[in-house]
Amino acid sequence: MSDAKPRLVIDMVADPVCPWCYVGKRSLDRVLMAMSFSHEVVVRYRPYQLAPDTPEEGVDRKAYIEKKFPDSAHRSALADALRDAATGAGLDLNIAGPTKLINSLNALRVLRWSHLDGVQIEFVEALFSAYWQQGRDISQTDELSRIAAASGMDGADVRARLETDEDCNDVRDEVAAFRSGGVDGVPTFIINESLGFAGALPPDQLLENIRSIATETGQA
Repeated sequence: MSDAKPRLVIDMVADPVCPWCYVGKRSLDRVLMAMSFSHEVVVRYRPYQLAPDTPEEGVDRKAYIEKKFPDSAHRSALADALRDAATGAGLDLNIAGPTKLINSLNALRVLRWSHLDGVQIEFVEALFSAYWQQGRDISQTDELSRIAAASGMDGADVRARLETDEDCNDVRDEVAAFRSGGVDGVPTFIINESLGFAGALPPDQLLENIRSIATETGQA
């Protein structure tokens, strides 16, 4: 009788410029520790763009948010909810840190390459931290090559590849596929490539949802 753990694949669809995705990522970190005792868990971070039309030079993030949410009371309530969710996930999030809303396409290209290099977990955390904790412009080649190198990738190779259009269309196509498949908000979690749900849930609720779907898909 085999005592091998059942395999569980978790795809987290995310945009690095979305603060709720950072919260969801940290919640997932806690879930993975709990699930590791009962499952062989494979995590993959998949690309999404909430604002794909953001210009390459980026836009003022504060002005963008004020335009999207013109009511100041509503903006304040959203910020409070985000802070509370971040705290619940064990994340000290500086939501006012990034001054620029950037186009995340380049970051998502390196995200793709980090998976192929086997260091995606390290890269994702470094990427979120660079943007949300340090306010760095993660659309820029120099910044991305430094983050990649710190994550175990070849920084010079990443820099050279970013100077080309390698995987630009593939990333756009993947984002479009998720959108056409019904993903209209992130983070979205897809379990065993079949069932999913959206939202930066608290760790205990996220764990409950994942376990429920694992049971439903025969991987309990």
